[in-house]
Amino acid sequence: MTNLRMFLAVLAASTIGLAYDGDNFTQKFEALPQAVKDTAKAHMENAIPVSISSSQGEQGWRYQVNTRLNGKYHDLVIDDKGKLVAVKDETDLSALPDAAKEAIQKQASASKIMTLEKVTEGEQVSYGATIKDDASGAFAQVRVGADGTVKSKK
Repeated sequence: MTNLRMFLAVLAASTIGLAYDGDNFTQKFEALPQAVKDTAKAHMENAIPVSISSSQGEQGWRYQVNTRLNGKYHDLVIDDKGKLVAVKDETDLSALPDAAKEAIQKQASASKIMTLEKVTEGEQVSYGATIKDDASGAFAQVRVGADGTVKSKK
């Protein structure tokens, strides 16, 4: 009987914690600059909100509103003036243009592709992959253009 009570107490505490975390998104969203909120609302579609992060760079503050849409991530990157800088959508290899697919597969020849994303920045579309080297366990990131040109590798 004592174990059952302890289990129920832990379950109740976990449920309260999860409920509080759900409010955390709302609190963070409401704390965003109005222009950022307006842009996020206009581009969230039917997405489920997940989290918000921010970073300050040379160009000012950038906010990333992380959501899930149709079971995949759909992230919005918005600058502090409310301009939509980028949309990052989770994708799979079959959805990539052939040249981009071949370039990513070449970069991942002895590795496993962990994640793939389509990144839309204005009119520019690129594709990013997180790759895990099977031998060393190290992770790398690569971004290629639709034409297969490697844009960056970390």
